[in-house]
Amino acid sequence: MGAISVLLEITHNLHGHVKSGLPKEEREPYIERLNELLDQRERLLSEIPVTFTEEEKRMGLTILQLDEMVQPLLDRQLAEIRRDITLMNQKKTSSLQYANPYAAVSGDGMFFDKKN
Repeated sequence: MGAISVLLEITHNLHGHVKSGLPKEEREPYIERLNELLDQRERLLSEIPVTFTEEEKRMGLTILQLDEMVQPLLDRQLAEIRRDITLMNQKKTSSLQYANPYAAVSGDGMFFDKKN
């Protein structure tokens, strides 16, 4: 099996994995599998030969088409993860403010009378 055919298989697996969508719960195994597939693809890209047969050219076009479908899905999932992290940080900050409302009180508005 050549590097192109293995790359095509991994790209199909990646497409199927990303197409299934980002789960709401238990995201860690999903992200680990995604990273594993991306790492495998990256390693194979260095092994691609300089010259191609006609069959390898057809497989290459299929890989490019799949990649064009995968990239927007990955971008959307990354944006969703970033949004979730931002919301989690906001919730954490607001819950800390409710737990101890006087922890971050500034000295503004205080008047110190100095009598000498």
